[in-house]
Amino acid sequence: MQEIDQKAAIMIVIEQLGNVPAGTRCSAMLFDAERIRREKEFHAKLYRKNGVEDQEVIQQMVRENVREEPYWLVSLKFGDLANQNASSLYRVDAQTGKVLDEPKNQWMGDE
Repeated sequence: MQEIDQKAAIMIVIEQLGNVPAGTRCSAMLFDAERIRREKEFHAKLYRKNGVEDQEVIQQMVRENVREEPYWLVSLKFGDLANQNASSLYRVDAQTGKVLDEPKNQWMGDE
């Protein structure tokens, strides 16, 4: 299976959302193995900074919140008057082209 490209990732999000207003700025960044590694390091550092000391717990939290497989992070920046430059982020699996659910982060207040 061939990975989708940047334009395809953006179009997948737009098609799923449906009514995207004209003038919306769109961009996408591929999270490949190197970016995923850096994202894992960032999350581990964040958890330690927030008082989590147990390395096993940190590793579990990172596994639950950072994907292993490459994905596109798609940003839509809406420029309407009600939401001056409000942005929305979506993750799109680089292999399947499916929009991914955001991980639930029980340690950061989401439930």
